[in-house]
Amino acid sequence: MTRKQHNTEPGYIAERMNPFVAGSKVVIYIADEQGLDVGDCKYAVVCDAHSTLVGTTNIPRARASMKNPAEFCQGCRDIEDAQVSA
Repeated sequence: MTRKQHNTEPGYIAERMNPFVAGSKVVIYIADEQGLDVGDCKYAVVCDAHSTLVGTTNIPRARASMKNPAEFCQGCRDIEDAQVSA
C-alpha cells in the first residue's frame, strides 16, 4: 500500500491509518474540492473502510476526528465496542 495513497486527490490535506481497520485510512479533505456535501463545514473527514464522513469547520477538529473515527463512524464504533467487550 502506498504510504500516502490519497495525496493526489482534490482537496487532500492529511491521512492516517484507521486504528480500527487494518490497511484502511482516515482522510481529511477540503470538502468542496473533493465534491463532498458537509453543509456549511469547510473540511470533511472520511473513513475509507466504512464510507462514512463528518464535516468540521477547522483543522484541529478534523485532526481529532481523524485520530478517532469511532466518534463519527458507526462501523468503527462497533469494532471499538467489540474490542472493549472481548
